[in-house]
Amino acid sequence: MQLNEAIKLRLKNIMEEKDKNSKYEVSCAAGLNPSLLNDFFRNRITYPRIDTLYLICEGLNITLGEFFNDPIFDIENIKIDSKD
Repeated sequence: MQLNEAIKLRLKNIMEEKDKNSKYEVSCAAGLNPSLLNDFFRNRITYPRIDTLYLICEGLNITLGEFFNDPIFDIENIKIDSKD
């Protein structure tokens, strides 16, 4: 799985766990423009910036550590395209 797909899946799972099914609601809780999260989920943005992801995590009342502490991010599960 590509890293950006893993991030999207993890966000969806946490949003479901927290009963926050609206990207708008999460964006507002994070203090972000709602279009930013929509653009990421619609592949208009490939990866969120780490500071953006930090704010999203704050809006979901979790830490970045909690976000990335999931088997989905185990090295054997992630594929990254090399531009070299």
